[in-house]
Amino acid sequence: MIVDPNSTTMATSKDDMQAPPSYDETMKDAAASGPFVAEGAAKADQVKVPIPPTPSHSPAGPSSRIPSMPTTTVYNYVNPATGEHVVSLLPPDHPQMVCLQQGGHVPSTRYGVLGILAAIIWFPVGIACCLLDRRVKCARCGLTIDEGVCA
Repeated sequence: MIVDPNSTTMATSKDDMQAPPSYDETMKDAAASGPFVAEGAAKADQVKVPIPPTPSHSPAGPSSRIPSMPTTTVYNYVNPATGEHVVSLLPPDHPQMVCLQQGGHVPSTRYGVLGILAAIIWFPVGIACCLLDRRVKCARCGLTIDEGVCA
């Protein structure tokens, strides 16, 4: 039984009932307007977006409403020992870049307490233990060049 919302009578016979339209007929009209576009929607070429006026006192460039990224300075160096070009974000006065510009690190070796005690107590074999318990750092920039085996 089908109820017509505009009428108070009920259709009960087969002659009064109609089959719904086919999918192809229904989608034929929708395909002409494009997928997922409402009937009253404007097309892209019909839409006009106003350009906001720029105040006369603002500098040319990006808008002040849009946050801008800070500029990054990139430094170029030439390693004097190998002649290779090095690109870095570190400034020239940074200790690691000073070492690069001066021709390399200045090694400073420190031996551990256990290595020194082993060298004294077990003299011939203890020297090898002392060499294993050492740390080599750059005196200029503080970069650890060699941690040693015991670190």
